[in-house]
Amino acid sequence: MDLFSAMKDRKSARAYLDKPVLRKDIDEIIGFAGLAPSAMNLQPWEYVVTHGEEKNRLVRRLIKAREVRQVPCGPGTIRPLPAKYSGRTRKSFFLMEPCIAELTKSFSAFIEMGSCSFYGAPVAIIVVIDRVFPKIRFLDIGISVSYLLLAAHAKGLATCPIGLITAYSEEIADSLNIPDEKEILLGIALGYPDHASPANRFKIPREDIKEIFRWYD
Repeated sequence: MDLFSAMKDRKSARAYLDKPVLRKDIDEIIGFAGLAPSAMNLQPWEYVVTHGEEKNRLVRRLIKAREVRQVPCGPGTIRPLPAKYSGRTRKSFFLMEPCIAELTKSFSAFIEMGSCSFYGAPVAIIVVIDRVFPKIRFLDIGISVSYLLLAAHAKGLATCPIGLITAYSEEIADSLNIPDEKEILLGIALGYPDHASPANRFKIPREDIKEIFRWYD
């Protein structure tokens, strides 16, 4: 698989097969994530990987925390989004909602429960950074995560970045012994996609290049 094809074809999966992922494949994918560039070669990313009963224990705790706190899915912005951004979200919702309705779940329940359960993926990855770093270093983390997502896709695996679980950082840190000096930035579901599930039937479109590009000469 060439890089351009991987970038075009990759999409987030929200339903996974009950099929284990080999440890060597996980190691290789994380290894590719570690090849990403970073400022001054700081390599500030860290990945905590769990599967099997430990992952299931984490999921049970996250679901219990959700039942108590009911954190909604949303962009987490302070002010209302400008129309061009909120419009993109509405387009995505209208594309996803009919497929999710086939699962007899509301959109919000599907996303919130799915996030806390890593959408049933056999592997859960938690992305962390040392709190000594300023927020600008989140850019380095983003580049590394992109490498990870593309590497997984190239190996026939699927992923889904999950931001909602950061609302339950305390539960995650306690379950996985992540020290206080580490900040939890993201979760990633990893596994083999269930192509038969309605949850994987859609692919979210991207804006035309003219919406994200300026040219000066």
